[in-house]
Amino acid sequence: MIFKKITSINTNKMQNSNFKLTTIAEIKTKYPFLSEDEKFDYFDEWQDEDFFLTADEDVNFEGIFYLDLYEDKEKKWLAKLLNLPDKKIEEIRIEGIFVNGDFSVSGSIINAEGDYGPYIFISGSVNCQSLLLGGANVEIKGNVTAKEVVMTYYNHGNFNCSGSINSPVFIVTDHNTAFAERKNDLFYYNDRDEIDSKNECEYDDETGDEIISNELRKLLDNPLIETFEELERDLARGELVLKQNNPPSKTYEYWRERVLVNYRDLKLVPNEFKTEELCNLALNKTFHALPFIDQDLITSQLCEKLVSKEGFAIQVIPDEFITKELCFKAAESGTMLRLIPSAYYSEELILLVFKNGKHQPDINDVPSAFITENLLVEYVKIGKGLWLDKACKENGIDKLHILKQVIDSGIEYLDNIFGNHFSKETVDYAFSVYKNDEDWNKYVQKYKQKFERIEK
Repeated sequence: MIFKKITSINTNKMQNSNFKLTTIAEIKTKYPFLSEDEKFDYFDEWQDEDFFLTADEDVNFEGIFYLDLYEDKEKKWLAKLLNLPDKKIEEIRIEGIFVNGDFSVSGSIINAEGDYGPYIFISGSVNCQSLLLGGANVEIKGNVTAKEVVMTYYNHGNFNCSGSINSPVFIVTDHNTAFAERKNDLFYYNDRDEIDSKNECEYDDETGDEIISNELRKLLDNPLIETFEELERDLARGELVLKQNNPPSKTYEYWRERVLVNYRDLKLVPNEFKTEELCNLALNKTFHALPFIDQDLITSQLCEKLVSKEGFAIQVIPDEFITKELCFKAAESGTMLRLIPSAYYSEELILLVFKNGKHQPDINDVPSAFITENLLVEYVKIGKGLWLDKACKENGIDKLHILKQVIDSGIEYLDNIFGNHFSKETVDYAFSVYKNDEDWNKYVQKYKQKFERIEK
């Protein structure tokens, strides 16, 4: 295979690096073999006037190289790389990266997005600190040499290396990864390949997480990392992660910034930096941070504060702090019944949840022991009563009898009846009750089309 030099289409002064923008039309003309790759324009959505980021020679790049060219942060990075205004980057679409030669990066090469990514073709070899690949479609014809980790994750992406993967640590988790050879002195894990038993993950019944092996954990600078997802977050930041490479020590300010970006990183904070201030910082952003708070900082007052602010917080409150009063606070603040322990259910609580919920009440969450005529009547009065028919059939309750009770409750509930439970029977009964009410014709006109259908 012969690689010719590409003549770029210059949109502006962009010579801040070896890279330039080249139209897909020119890429197809210069390198027709690319079109034969099924991953090239996989969804048949590219336009010839769209671009590739190209280099027609070996690339030696200082710093981290980001592959997620569609993301806002990376677009700003790319605009600076190409010496383009931010507005210009927003106006164009870059679908891929083509390097006609070797690609050496002093930092990591990062595709942190697992769901999608650009098409990447490198004709030579790659050298970097770490290589993280998610949803991108990547073809590397030479070898990959990484100082620390090569990690591919999630099954939306594809990675094919025609040469060897040379890195101390090589991890493949649910990813379409192929390579000719590998040399990994410290650790290898590939869930689509045979795995040494000492490198296997262990399932945590309590959290549902796959806990990485001790063989890998003892290699990592941060001993609090327990899952591949947590390791991926460090790699996505371009961090040095292996103990043997003496990563720079972290400060409180470093961890504060991380926690502000992702509350889950609170779990990874060493004890000397995991202060009450830092924990409160995370909780002020989201109640989801509570499971990562040290247990001695969790009090009934804190739980009450969280639930009063957001009823959905009841789902993360430790069992020992859940009381009947706290469940009612959650109901008042807006939550779902399924998030409240069933031991605290009562008709009063159920209806309070239904009245204050952010979504339509779900009668399917209610145990049959609490399904009464009165509850169903209130259920229809509160919302649309979407699953009334199902609830009545399963509990042997006459649906029309429920609807008649709703109608008897006041003419203002006719919207609930005519909007969601319109029938000749409900109309006839409503007419018998409200035919002399001055507002009756208002409902007849509002639901005129429905009335006309039953009169035919």
